[in-house]
Amino acid sequence: MDTEMGIYLVLMTALLWMVVTFAILSAIDRPERKARRQERRENRTGNRRRKVDYQSAAAGSSPEPQDRHPRTRRLRPH
Repeated sequence: MDTEMGIYLVLMTALLWMVVTFAILSAIDRPERKARRQERRENRTGNRRRKVDYQSAAAGSSPEPQDRHPRTRRLRPH
């Protein structure tokens, strides 16, 4: 019984040590990961903004009339 209790204590100590170590390492790396995420997000939004070139409408022009009929959906055989 004494040997089993010793094995149990050693295993539980090792498990606790692993959990604490993982928590500490995760906390250390968190700000760096957050900065990388923000940088990737800024790069993605920057690429989207660069792709769209807005052109101003000529003076006196009006938008196209909206009385076009939308295309009907047709079923196609596979």
